[in-house]
Amino acid sequence: MEQSFKQTLGLGKDKSIQFIKGIVLGMGMILPGVSGGTLIMAFGMYEILLEDLLKFRFKAYILFGLGTLMGIFVGSSFVGYMLEFYNNPSLAFILGCLLMSIPLILKKSQSFSKVNVVLFIMGGILAYILIQLPSLTGGGPISIKETFLAGFIASGTMIIPGVSGSGVLIIMGFYENVLSLLNSFNYKYLFVFSVGTVLGLGLLAQLLRILFKKHQSKILFLFSGLILGSSPMLFPKAIDLPSVISFFLGLALVYKFGGGSR
Repeated sequence: MEQSFKQTLGLGKDKSIQFIKGIVLGMGMILPGVSGGTLIMAFGMYEILLEDLLKFRFKAYILFGLGTLMGIFVGSSFVGYMLEFYNNPSLAFILGCLLMSIPLILKKSQSFSKVNVVLFIMGGILAYILIQLPSLTGGGPISIKETFLAGFIASGTMIIPGVSGSGVLIIMGFYENVLSLLNSFNYKYLFVFSVGTVLGLGLLAQLLRILFKKHQSKILFLFSGLILGSSPMLFPKAIDLPSVISFFLGLALVYKFGGGSR
């Protein structure tokens, strides 16, 4: 197992490859529409990583995890800066990323049955209703409980190939709050978020693995509907040329790295 893991990550050639793959994963996880599970599959380590997570074997992933953390902080700083100073183009870019993820998620489905279509519509309606309600954060800073919940759910769903953890945070209304926590280095909240992330990976991995094997198409259609229904919250306040360009850049990025060009 250890030898197989080293070969998978490329440790036999250069230990830095493990760290670099972690950085790529971390930066990808920040972008809505880019699935962490898909990136891990692209690295050729999805099955062995999931198996090790289920057996709580983390030691071999320390360097990979450090790279992932660095990628998350670097990516969140950049995205946070862009949202603050270039809000409309940034929202348009994230919207493009999110919308392009829908056909890529559905592409992984094996069926377009009536039940799946109904689940897609229900997911869209549910998400749209939720974004019309007052924010889960009440318009203020994210609480300790909400921070834990964000880490728990986002990390668990990230395991599903094609599903974006950042996209889930957007559906929950926590995306910008989590970016703010990362950029402000709020150690107390980051620790709670990390605990939620670890527990989400450990406890939800088995459940999601079973559900995904038995109901893959249904889950993918439901998530796609949720993404579509939550997308209006990302509409720019003004549509200008930079926003239009950013939107199509978001589409192109996820198409390229989300599996659309393969």
